[in-house]
Amino acid sequence: MKSLFLLTLLFSFVWGLEKHNFTPSNIKDGKFMKVRILDSKIIEISKIEKEKFHGISGLSYDENRDIFYLLNDRGRLFSARVLVRDGKIVDFIPINGYRLKDKFGKKFLKPKRDSEGMAIVQDGDKKSLLISFEGYPRVIEFDVYGRGVKENKKNLTLPKKLQNIKNYQGRNSSLEALTYHPRYGILTTGEFPLKGQKDGYQGIYNSKGEVCKFKKDYFENAVTEFEVMSDGNLLVLGRDFDFKSFSISITLKKIYLKNIENGRCKVENLAVFTSEEGWDLDNFEGLTHYKDNIYFMISDDNGNFLQKTILTMFEVSDSK
Repeated sequence: MKSLFLLTLLFSFVWGLEKHNFTPSNIKDGKFMKVRILDSKIIEISKIEKEKFHGISGLSYDENRDIFYLLNDRGRLFSARVLVRDGKIVDFIPINGYRLKDKFGKKFLKPKRDSEGMAIVQDGDKKSLLISFEGYPRVIEFDVYGRGVKENKKNLTLPKKLQNIKNYQGRNSSLEALTYHPRYGILTTGEFPLKGQKDGYQGIYNSKGEVCKFKKDYFENAVTEFEVMSDGNLLVLGRDFDFKSFSISITLKKIYLKNIENGRCKVENLAVFTSEEGWDLDNFEGLTHYKDNIYFMISDDNGNFLQKTILTMFEVSDSK
């Protein structure tokens, strides 16, 4: 009986959700700037099937199947269901865990498996996942089981300046953000402006080149992900570490792709969260649209026991 009790405790820890107080105590109803935090939970899972569940850097939601796809930066793809009731996250149900394989069925070797951004694409009855990689910058199409697609009908070729890692601020600062836009196709960018771009702007690119560039608040704010909003504009997730003060800031911006003038697109800060102001933050890197004006973001724990995998659900107010 005692062993059964201990086993139950272990099971609840490994497969559990823990409450997470994302907002400071002085924030009422989660409303801050143009965002309202609906709920936030810590996912406490060690493995999904045989694959270790940690380092989550990409998040995509398939509304038709009600399935979330989660990507880590070590070439693993996971699927799960998130149960939402009355605006709260009530359960996280793991489904599958896979290792990414190329179109020949081979696993990605360590130097080339730094998978970061992810987007779902629907082509008729076919559903696939586009995944971007750092270190060796590229975008590859996979099926929902993590297998590289042999007959690739989409133009996944990056502009020449994005193919060369020397144009980025570092090998670990290339293609974090990725989404698929109905008008522009694949959209991606580096964590920071490319080398030589000294005007305080950062470019957003598709397969043909730069779509537009937007003004950065400050250079060190890294772009970790973006998502197409229901109005066709972009929701951008940003992150900054201040190692001097051991603080972190997370930003949510709206980039207006429908208002491009002279190659520049208007940008609006929807929310700026800082740990110095009491927000309980971590390394948020994944972002996906859920329903209506509701989105999820998830943090990358870097495989570090001092960090957490935090799943946060929030709502964006109608902006100008």
